[in-house]
This record gives sequence, structure tokens and C-alpha cells, in this order.
Amino acid sequence: MHPLLEKDHQQLIDLIDALDKCVLKGDSMHQVTKYLDAFVALAEDEFKNEERVMEVYKYPEIIDHKKEHVRMLEQLRSVHGKLSKGFTPFGKDYMQYLRNWLEAHLLDADNKLEKFLYQINADSNKTDK
Repeated sequence: MHPLLEKDHQQLIDLIDALDKCVLKGDSMHQVTKYLDAFVALAEDEFKNEERVMEVYKYPEIIDHKKEHVRMLEQLRSVHGKLSKGFTPFGKDYMQYLRNWLEAHLLDADNKLEKFLYQINADSNKTDK
């Protein structure tokens, strides 16, 4: 995986773990919102970084991958907006959805991207020799 993307992915996992603990412990909505803010900001940055890498390497599945990013950001922003207005729909169910989405995205879409990048690297090493 591209080193920048790998670092971003680990940070997303770390944040979702912290958010999950926060929800399970029943921390305040302020604390939940703080972690969700950080997760949304990091997801936006990570998606931009990932999309730049896909563009540079002309990833053939870029359109579908970007659509998945858009859908997830819309969901995150919706929940974030509700929390900031005092609604508290964020709980174990949404946490499970978020964790499932992240795991599925990393194991499916991002894994395909990783294999594509690995193959490009392998191919370029063959031509360099």
C-alpha cells in the first residue's frame, strides 16, 4: 500500500476504536462529537489522498471507489450535523455500521487498490532490470 494511505488507514482504525470505546462507556455527547469530528476530518483527508493516488496511477475502478467515498462522507456529515444540533442518534447501532463499513472498505475497495498499486510496482521493477 502507498505509505501515506497506510498511515491514514491506521489512523482511521485508531479513531474508530477510540470512538467505539467512548460510545460503549457512555461518555458525553461532547466527547462522542469530538471523536466523530476527528474521524470525519481524517476520512475527508484520507479520501482525498487516496483519490490523488488513484488519479496518478490511473486506477481503472476510480469512479466506483470515489462514489463510495461520497456516500460515506454524506452519511458521516448527516450524523455529524444531527449531533451538532442536539439530536443524539449516535449509538451502538451506528457505531457497528461505521465499523462494518470501514472494515468492508479496507478489505474490499482498498484491497483492490493495494493489489493494483503492487502490480504496477512489480511491473515497473521488471522493466527497470
